[in-house]
Amino acid sequence: MRTLIISGYGVRIRFRDGVFVIENRSLKKTVPPMSIDQLVIATGGVSITSKAIRKAMSLGIDVVFLDSRGEPVGRIYPVYINRTVETRRIQYRAFNTYKRYDVVNAIIYAKITNQAGLLKRYYYITRDKYVREGYTEILSIRDKELPVKETRDFNEEIMEIEARAARIYWSTYSLLIPKDYGFDSRDQDGADPVNILLNYGYGLLYKEVWRSLVLAGLDPYAGFLHTDRSGKPVLVFDFIEQFRFIVDLIVLRLLRKKWKPVIDGGLLSRDSRRYFIEKIEEFLEKEKTTYYTSHPVTIRQAMKKAAFQLAAFLRDEASFKGFIYDW
Repeated sequence: MRTLIISGYGVRIRFRDGVFVIENRSLKKTVPPMSIDQLVIATGGVSITSKAIRKAMSLGIDVVFLDSRGEPVGRIYPVYINRTVETRRIQYRAFNTYKRYDVVNAIIYAKITNQAGLLKRYYYITRDKYVREGYTEILSIRDKELPVKETRDFNEEIMEIEARAARIYWSTYSLLIPKDYGFDSRDQDGADPVNILLNYGYGLLYKEVWRSLVLAGLDPYAGFLHTDRSGKPVLVFDFIEQFRFIVDLIVLRLLRKKWKPVIDGGLLSRDSRRYFIEKIEEFLEKEKTTYYTSHPVTIRQAMKKAAFQLAAFLRDEASFKGFIYDW
């Protein structure tokens, strides 16, 4: 997917003479609509005309609005989605069938495998025995305790397994972060640069997951693992688990290459935000995998294939397996 990222105060987006025009007081550039698939508005202070929005919709361009933490606060996407009514009816019924257990087991298996895979990759870089112990312990938990059987306490049991793997993962991950960042654990409310980066990156992934699920005809608000909450896209919370490694890996790469994100008022600065978004976009669009296909596809395409495979599984048309990166 070709993504155009817009940030900065006073920026205006309009459509004129067959092109999108992006301008502020000191800059003006034009972008042909056929050169982009997604328009991401990453900061406040950006305005977009209704004509530009209508043109984006007519061309199938996804428009996403992010808040200062990278969370998608809104999106406008074209009304072409796959077998929506049929798929959603089956999705709602699936919660009370064996399919719910199969989906959750597959996603958590993939998440834990990717956590171990990331640590294993960095063990071969660092040869740190504690990193080796970390990934082997995570794999042991996965192999001995998954899949979880269909029981009344299924959610509690599988979330406890996930939590134990996560504790080992994050304590080991912290060993790979440069010491001057003071990162020792994962904290969603943490004010240190590493937790701020992780939070922002996961927010960016939410928009990718959401789009993939909607295009597959699935209801992003009807999940299988996380507790239903009014107004919360619970299936997005479920589905993203197998892809969180993307952000973890990019953060690790950038910080170990001495990139210094700027934190302003507990948030990433605009320049740091833009750079981080570009690196995530680069990974999604340039990194290849053959996990779902016999020929290489981008990670973004694999994410979409995973969503379509989930929808097909719910319709009894295919099996479902969580996404595991080619470690």
